Amino acid sequence: MKMSTHLSRLMGLLFISSSIFQGALAQDEPAESGLRIATGPGNGVYAQLAKDIKKVCGQAVPLVLVPSKGGLDNLTLLSSSQADIGFSQVDVLQQMSKGGDQNIQDLQALMSMHSNLLHVIARSEGSKIGATRLPFSGEFRVLQKFSDLNIKGAKVVLVGSATLMGQTLERQLGYGMTFLQADSDEQALSMLKSKQADAIFTTGGWPYPIVSKQKSDDGLALVDFDLQPSAPFAVTRRNYPNLGAFNMNFLSSANLLLVRPFKQGGERGKQVNALRKCIVTNLDELKEGPYHSVWKEIKTPFETYGVAIFGRPESGPATTAANSKPASKQLVKQVN
Repeated sequence: MKMSTHLSRLMGLLFISSSIFQGALAQDEPAESGLRIATGPGNGVYAQLAKDIKKVCGQAVPLVLVPSKGGLDNLTLLSSSQADIGFSQVDVLQQMSKGGDQNIQDLQALMSMHSNLLHVIARSEGSKIGATRLPFSGEFRVLQKFSDLNIKGAKVVLVGSATLMGQTLERQLGYGMTFLQADSDEQALSMLKSKQADAIFTTGGWPYPIVSKQKSDDGLALVDFDLQPSAPFAVTRRNYPNLGAFNMNFLSSANLLLVRPFKQGGERGKQVNALRKCIVTNLDELKEGPYHSVWKEIKTPFETYGVAIFGRPESGPATTAANSKPASKQLVKQVN
């Protein structure tokens, strides 16, 4: 009798434990399934755009936000099937496609997005560049325009997608910059302020949160881009009043919303087409409503700079071969 009672109690405890465990598992599972969109850091523009899309189109097409380090990381997530769609710069996609990962080469454009600006940040007091252990070595220079970096030994911290852009700029310009790497903008700023570096290269839409948070008395300044770019790059003028920067020139690169090459008639393909239709249909709302300001930059959503477009957009051309401007191999030209 006692054994039967103990067994009953034990079975009851096991049932309760199992119920609690199953409940915990249920809480750990995603609340929804749908298209996985690779975004970026939680405080970045990509992440905000993904939230905007989910708010406007989430009822039509369920979306799951996949955080990342940015556009370069998004290409890896797409290639490894950890995301279905994601944001990245055109130049980053082209660089990573050259003789590289076939999965990245096969990615297609869902639509064009806003432009990312190359934010070049330096110490307002200037830096002693190229200094060695030798006495009187190095040159003190206040970096006000990009061409001021034309001095051998300038240490530049690269963040995210700016890694490829910085390397391309150095190959073309031959300034002799020395590159350091940071995992985040916060780490890059710490390196700059502690004089481990002379400048930071980081890319993002305007206004870029990490830049907007800085103050003029923090000892930081933005560097004006004074070179002539080639398509699909451009020079864009923007303001950051918090750093006393007005009508500042930035090198800008177009962004695309990319997608894996799903079958048009498959479930994922249908969801992707439905999402694009929803975004384009609601583009005026995204531009005029309480959403990120970069939506206003999208003028031609099917201008994809030579990247194959996914499917047949209902409100655009079947392909972009005739409409897209292929990217130039030359990123910038020196202005004499």
